[in-house]
Amino acid sequence: MVINTPTDGSSVILEPKLVQSRIRTFWGYGSLEAPTWFVGMEEGLEPDATLAHLAERFRVAHGKTTTDMRRGMEYVYGHTRWFNRDAAIQPTWKYPIALYLYFKLGRIPAKEEILNFQALKLGDSEEKETMNVELMPLPSNKAHERTWLYSTLDIPGLSTRSLYLATYKPERVRKLHEFFHTYKPKLAIFYSLTYLPDWTAVIGSEPEEITKGMYFAKTNSTACCIIPQSASFGMSYARLYEFAEKVRDRINFS
Repeated sequence: MVINTPTDGSSVILEPKLVQSRIRTFWGYGSLEAPTWFVGMEEGLEPDATLAHLAERFRVAHGKTTTDMRRGMEYVYGHTRWFNRDAAIQPTWKYPIALYLYFKLGRIPAKEEILNFQALKLGDSEEKETMNVELMPLPSNKAHERTWLYSTLDIPGLSTRSLYLATYKPERVRKLHEFFHTYKPKLAIFYSLTYLPDWTAVIGSEPEEITKGMYFAKTNSTACCIIPQSASFGMSYARLYEFAEKVRDRINFS
């Protein structure tokens, strides 16, 4: 096991069984029965997060396929600041939420509506409106080797980030494809073009580029939108709504 010391000086144990359980079973926040899925590569972390800080996050999810975004997460380091009435807009989710609300409301949502949805409704397992799906199970501050936290754990495949992806991503893509075609959400919004081949494998068909860097595919039951990450060069609400206008007639929430 690994013992780390968080900023408050207390000793916390991150047990390997919690990490292995998360790799095997955990898929994100909300309910897989929700009609809309937001699908990303992995959960982010606070810049100063350590393995010790992850112990409570992993404990809450232990043995679960999904968990609620807020209930039970009150003591997870850095988590609740995005999911309460005093929250600021989280950069990763602002475009997926805006796109969803555009389709739902039939108009461009106000920024206050985007924020309120993120803070109070996103990934709510009881309301079952949206599900936040993470292709890869281990949170990371950035998708870089230099921010990889798990190399000290005595777990196969975790010595480097690249080895982790090579070891576990193929099976996670296969399993997500299975979930996707079992639960059949009405709308899936994938964010990140880096993983476009993985999203294509999950969907099971080649997406069509609608506007530059934004794609659409339709299965028998699911409308699939693929958009860039918020940090991508040139990404903006204007680009997002241009794409949304071109595909809105192919989205069906009924």
